[in-house]
Amino acid sequence: MVQRLQERLGERNAKVKMACLEFIQPDLPQAVGSLVSEGRTSITVMPFLLGQGTHTNDDLEEEIARSLEAYPQARIKASEVFGSDPALVEIVVERVHEHSASLNGKSGNAPKGVMLVKAGTRSAAEDHLWLYQMGRMLEERLGAGYAVAVAQSHFGSPTMEEAAAELVEKQGVSAVTCVPYIFFPGLILTRNIIGGLEALGQKYPDVGFEVTPTLGVEDGLVELTARRILDASHD
Repeated sequence: MVQRLQERLGERNAKVKMACLEFIQPDLPQAVGSLVSEGRTSITVMPFLLGQGTHTNDDLEEEIARSLEAYPQARIKASEVFGSDPALVEIVVERVHEHSASLNGKSGNAPKGVMLVKAGTRSAAEDHLWLYQMGRMLEERLGAGYAVAVAQSHFGSPTMEEAAAELVEKQGVSAVTCVPYIFFPGLILTRNIIGGLEALGQKYPDVGFEVTPTLGVEDGLVELTARRILDASHD
């Protein structure tokens, strides 16, 4: 993503650096220090996050404060997280349509079920409103013949079990395409999402559950990221 974003923004216009909020290096102060050492003191931080949560409300603010303490000459702006954006809806629609062929024989006259599952969060600041809005936007974009429910992978409601009950018991779907609303594969996908689908398959043995690839580094995501950075830098 860093390479793709650098190509999109251009070397003469911006320098893109990666920073990590936890576990691995470089952290944000290190990335800011690298930019400052190159004479770049006007810095836009783009949180590569799909929604609000602890990372946005606590971790990022703390990291920006640490960066400014270490490099007071820097001017740092933070863009908004992605949230419910039509560009992301289009990426999810592509994922669903890629798997539509395998659902055709299973759904009959029933609507095709789509479960959009984001990473779980325990943050009290996360009200999931953006996720529900994404679900509504997705269902509207997919049109007739689809039913959409949203969930988080773990840490409570809206759960995958609740989403499955909505789709199977209320909407009457006989097949569900699960779209992992995360950027890349990892434990959340393998342990929480796929593991959750396996449990749902046992609860609803007559329903076909399939999972699509994660969001990855799509052209639309690169363009959206660039647009958010440019908008923030021009504010």
